[in-house]
Amino acid sequence: MSKHHKYRAVFVLFIGLFILFTLMATAGTAQETKTAYTRDDINFISKERVDENIRYEYAKPGDYREVQVPLDTIVVGASAILQNISTSKEKEETAPEEKSPSSSNQTAPSASEDKYPYAPLFIGLLAIGGLVFFVASVFSRRDRQ
Repeated sequence: MSKHHKYRAVFVLFIGLFILFTLMATAGTAQETKTAYTRDDINFISKERVDENIRYEYAKPGDYREVQVPLDTIVVGASAILQNISTSKEKEETAPEEKSPSSSNQTAPSASEDKYPYAPLFIGLLAIGGLVFFVASVFSRRDRQ
């Protein structure tokens, strides 16, 4: 085996190990969860909604069990049951004031981040794959000369 082939074998081994360790590191972080409550393992609700259901006798204590679900799972929050009419009028008056052009612009990036949570991971893997392809093409040109 020539000196050139030894360097190429070491370099390919290094790139392979780098990709393997990168995949292992990102696989551990992809399993983030949040707490929810369920009766049937299909529909998930928040702790506030469980308390509401018990308070209004839609459910009994012990009907729901606590589970860990992935971050992208839809969890139904507490409802907006109003205690009296005056509270609802106050909320209606303050609602138009809360909406401003700057607040709607600030919420748009977070919605796209929630929609594609693994995008940075795949972009990184694509960049690594491109680097490996480039290095392999350089080595293949050297062998032809």
